[in-house]
Amino acid sequence: MDGLLVDSERLEWRVWREAAVEHRIDLTDERFFSFIGHSAEEGERLLREYFGAEFDVPGFRASCRTRMRALVDAEGVALRPGAREWIEFVTGLGIPVAVATSSGPVHARERLGDLWSHFAKVVTRADVERGKPFPDLYLEAARRLNVRPDACLALEDSPTGARAALAAGMPVLIVPDLVTPPEELAALATGVYESLHHVRDAAHRAWGEERP
Repeated sequence: MDGLLVDSERLEWRVWREAAVEHRIDLTDERFFSFIGHSAEEGERLLREYFGAEFDVPGFRASCRTRMRALVDAEGVALRPGAREWIEFVTGLGIPVAVATSSGPVHARERLGDLWSHFAKVVTRADVERGKPFPDLYLEAARRLNVRPDACLALEDSPTGARAALAAGMPVLIVPDLVTPPEELAALATGVYESLHHVRDAAHRAWGEERP
């Protein structure tokens, strides 16, 4: 969801940099990118791994939330290029679409906005035992759609999410945002696309106006 449908990762990076200065930690690009796609629990584990067991994780996360709320209130959160067109194209063919996100339900509803109504199912971190890169979110989404995992098509922006989809037995298209997938992961994907506009164009050529 974040980074694929919603252009929120750059906003998160801005507020994390500001919070890092406040908390006097060295949050490099590489370290920040390693959080993308993970659940809050895994993010907290990584913060302690990088900055020590005594690091004020609750204080840091609270600072990020406060800054992010102010930034979203001031600037809003745009959709990623092609997100609306892709969702409308797929649902227009009668194909049910689900969201499988590492975020919680309140966050998901807020970020998706009016796109929420386009999805047949929305599965969040609150619905499963384990977050990405484990397959639980994708397996639960397939179960709720009543579709075999290998008959689904997953779209992901992050390596963590792509690994979760592959672990669930789903073919996956990667549409990178801030993080370029490593070569070995890209080789396992069904395709790597620059944007959802490109995904839609490829699907339109392959499917035409009929459901595949």
